[in-house]
Amino acid sequence: MYRVASPDDLVGAEGDPSWTNRLVHETSPYLLQHAHNPVDWYPWTPEAFEKARREDRPILLSIGYAACHWCHVMEHESFSDPEVAAFLNTHFVPIKVDREERPDVDAIYIEALFALQGNAGWPANLFLFPDLRPFAGITYLPPVSRHGMPSFRQVLDQVRTAWDEQRAPLGSRGDSLKGIIGRTLPPNQEGIDRAGYERTITALVGSHDPRHGGQGQGQKFPQTPSLELLLLAAHDGMPGAPGALVRALRAMARGGLYDHLGGGFHRYCVDRAWTVPHFEKMLYDNAQLLRLYARASSLLEGRDQAFAEECAQVVRETVHYLDHDLSDESGAFWSSEDADDPGGEGFFYTFTAEEARAVLGTEEPLPYGITTEGNFEHGRTVLSAWDGRPPEDVRQRLLLHRNRRRRPSVDHKRVVAWNGMAVGALAEAGRLLGYEVWVDRAATCAEALLDARHEDGSLPRLVGSDAPGTLEDHACLADGLLDLYQARPHEVRWLDEALAIVQVVTRSFSDPEAGAFFQSRPRADLILRRKDFQDGAEPSGNGRMASVLFRLIGYGAPIEHRLLDRLLEAGSGFMARAPLATPDLWAVLRALTARVTDPGGPFELVIVGAQDRPETVQMLKEWSRFWRPQGIAAVITPAAEAAERYGLFAKRPAGEDGAPLAYLCRRGVCSVPISSPEDLASALG
Repeated sequence: MYRVASPDDLVGAEGDPSWTNRLVHETSPYLLQHAHNPVDWYPWTPEAFEKARREDRPILLSIGYAACHWCHVMEHESFSDPEVAAFLNTHFVPIKVDREERPDVDAIYIEALFALQGNAGWPANLFLFPDLRPFAGITYLPPVSRHGMPSFRQVLDQVRTAWDEQRAPLGSRGDSLKGIIGRTLPPNQEGIDRAGYERTITALVGSHDPRHGGQGQGQKFPQTPSLELLLLAAHDGMPGAPGALVRALRAMARGGLYDHLGGGFHRYCVDRAWTVPHFEKMLYDNAQLLRLYARASSLLEGRDQAFAEECAQVVRETVHYLDHDLSDESGAFWSSEDADDPGGEGFFYTFTAEEARAVLGTEEPLPYGITTEGNFEHGRTVLSAWDGRPPEDVRQRLLLHRNRRRRPSVDHKRVVAWNGMAVGALAEAGRLLGYEVWVDRAATCAEALLDARHEDGSLPRLVGSDAPGTLEDHACLADGLLDLYQARPHEVRWLDEALAIVQVVTRSFSDPEAGAFFQSRPRADLILRRKDFQDGAEPSGNGRMASVLFRLIGYGAPIEHRLLDRLLEAGSGFMARAPLATPDLWAVLRALTARVTDPGGPFELVIVGAQDRPETVQMLKEWSRFWRPQGIAAVITPAAEAAERYGLFAKRPAGEDGAPLAYLCRRGVCSVPISSPEDLASALG
């Protein structure tokens, strides 16, 4: 039984707990934040669509997520207002969606919102026909008109009037928007060759801020998929790439994006100089940046040793953050920490000079850039380390003081895609930096995700949920399992599990006519099935699947090579039209061309021998010492069952008395067997 606001019920305390709506039965923390609004919210269900059709009402679809600051502001200002709620309940069918639970719904309507107003973000508020076509949309609006912005209530009035008096034009707009959302670019063979890759790198370097680092001249997001491509270019010594990469990495590690006391990264910075972050922490950012900094530490070793160690320290602290603050007892990781703070925005992470002196008892200058004036609100300072890190005891004392504060809330969802990224990041960081315990942690997380599979072998979106997973969930976990296999190349199980996921994807997400993969399985509650090619804060499903297919083909897995060819062909229009938005696809193209033209390009390493023999262990250490882009390794015994499934493993004899032999293959040609770790190190370069 629900009690929601009616037109005659306009009094009562804000957030009156007697007001409950259908969201009270949901599990999403974001939806539960709205369960006591006087708005008669529905979750994304056929019941809501049918109500809109039966009563001839437009749908207000409001999309957000638990760590979203402006989502909380709008909930407090508008959705908790009884008068606004009564108007909504009378004239609309209100639906709330957690974008992290339903990224397929979010992707459709965020694209519509961008088409409508040229920008998009959260909260995303769309107005839909009962058949789910969008016809209007807004992001955050204040409760009263200010600074040239209309109020939320004014927009509701305008939409209701248009619905009553201009239905036909709205229908035409809805049809047009549906066509825009479902649009794909035709294949484009020009610009997806090696020359196109080199032009993309030149443009990527040119997009970086030469003074402050990072892409663009305004707000700064990590854009980790693009930084991964820049890392590849730096490895190849392409002009400008090493400098742009190091500037970005330094800025993110030393400025306000990074949590210098507790480890881990915030979502983005609101200024060009990386000073003040938006304070939420997302698992997907931290997993991707963890792998990026581990690879950078390896790449820079011997070139810039001091910064290589700084990158390694960031990795160690970020692993600690994930394990200490986002770890679930199941072995998986939670999705985020909130931007909002019980003490006010940013209070948990910031210090005044008086607070720092009370803790440290030091004279000026205070550590971490703390000043009397501060660089944030109310004289508080967002910590930085531009002048170097203070002694460890200083960090520990400030951290101990901070830990007495009430932490921002945590969203306890366990998103499979983001956890898949964490599996890969922990495994690769553990391999490159020599922390076997991190690889163990990656394996524990992988087990939790695989245990959550549905009966048909497909993955859920969330651990413990019946909701089907997206392409990103399958692709990111398969990619993470391949990284885990690289860290444990004697445990073929991880390779097999990645292959099994790809088989699910080809069965359930394929488009046999046009190539590439749909973002989601067929669903009655979607107006269309999208294909995503463009990477943003997270990698696209098709971009990450391209990488997975390339890696499995390198092992000689039973996969039709045409799958990868058709995926790249389907994505070539986006690669040509928006090269900086498709870094994962360009990285695979680089690997394919390097395999043919570059003697130092991708390779396959097979070590045949017992995994516990000292020579085998030493050979593996030589493989693990450095980051080698798109190189893959495997360890097999002479009687390996995997040889029946993976062509790379076939017909590889061991040495006399079972002594290990290594086979290094490049461009389809394998070396003579290598019998000593020293010779393998020399061959690997």
